[in-house]
Amino acid sequence: MKKITTFLFLTVLLLSNAQNIDDNKVSFKFIQLPLQKINPVYTKYEVRVDHAYKTANQDSVTVYNSKKEAAQKNFDFQYNAWLEQKKIIDRQFLMDMANYEKATNAGTAATLPTDPVYPMAPIYSPFPAMRTNTELNDEEVSNNINLNGFDKGLGGFIINLKVHPIRNVKIIETKKGSGASITYEYKCQYVLPIEVKIETPTEGVIFDKIMLDDIQYYSMKSYKSKYEYQAWWMDNESKFYLDLERDARKAAFVTVNQVLNNQFGFTPMMRETELYAVKKFKKYDYSDVTKAYTATMQALMKVQEDRFRKTAMPKLDAAIGQWKDILGESNLVDGDARVNDKVSAMIYCNLAELLVWKGDFDNAEMYMNLAMNAGVMKFRNHAERVQALYADQRKRWEAQKN
Repeated sequence: MKKITTFLFLTVLLLSNAQNIDDNKVSFKFIQLPLQKINPVYTKYEVRVDHAYKTANQDSVTVYNSKKEAAQKNFDFQYNAWLEQKKIIDRQFLMDMANYEKATNAGTAATLPTDPVYPMAPIYSPFPAMRTNTELNDEEVSNNINLNGFDKGLGGFIINLKVHPIRNVKIIETKKGSGASITYEYKCQYVLPIEVKIETPTEGVIFDKIMLDDIQYYSMKSYKSKYEYQAWWMDNESKFYLDLERDARKAAFVTVNQVLNNQFGFTPMMRETELYAVKKFKKYDYSDVTKAYTATMQALMKVQEDRFRKTAMPKLDAAIGQWKDILGESNLVDGDARVNDKVSAMIYCNLAELLVWKGDFDNAEMYMNLAMNAGVMKFRNHAERVQALYADQRKRWEAQKN
């Protein structure tokens, strides 16, 4: 019991003497750089639309008319054949009636012929209504494309959008639950490709990609009975296809706009992360840490003011310098040191964040490696958590140098 009490006392003593890290969830704005550079002389862009679905409409009309004509010819052939059969039966009936009449007139007993029985006449079923793609106007498409950091207008680069027809439409039924809780869920799968090509007057085509050339899904209602769904479908089939086309195109343009802004735009973004300081500690003075943290926040708040953080650079450098000064007394082996392994790893993480927004990715990576190997799990996890974002920011920064 005495040993346990002593152990607990020592544990409490150590904890009371250990530095407590202050985790601060922070957010700041920045302008995300594009993954691909467009010559800075081009500040405007024009959206041009190729209505590829119109060709599909024309093809559909041609095929539809051809099938309708073939169906009419087939019906006419069957009907004429039926008329010939009817004529043969009618002639035979008339001959039978003539024989009956002659016999009756001569006073001879005869049986009245029965009325003729005809084969079923062919029925012309109305040909299914033709579905074509609704026409878009160029302005309607252009309004959905807004490239951050550029203005719409003539004299810049051109974004060509080739809008294909919606195809491979299929309703999928899924039965879920059991007994009284059974529901029939429906969704519609489809494909609606948009071909995007970007070209500049001096470089020609710099981007050429078919987007959304895979299966997409459109949400539908659920029903307690599949027959209830079928009754709904009878009344709403035409409207459904119009709604599907409208929403599918809207979703496609949103995706295209997101991809283009990710690839070429200067997009305002919000960064949410953690920065660290040391809580008030009676054994050591950490006012320099507080000042460095404050300088860090002031620097990061300036990051949003321009694309390449020129306005923020002096403050970023000042904050980096303050953290490096504190690291001058780093002691990773003495847990009781003012700047021990925990405080050092904390500073490594803060420094890496500052260096990323300064564009100094080699040193940011160095400090991330130091944080991962300082032996403090908290900051190892932090380093692993931010790796993907830092790597993405590096690609974007370096793309602008080319």
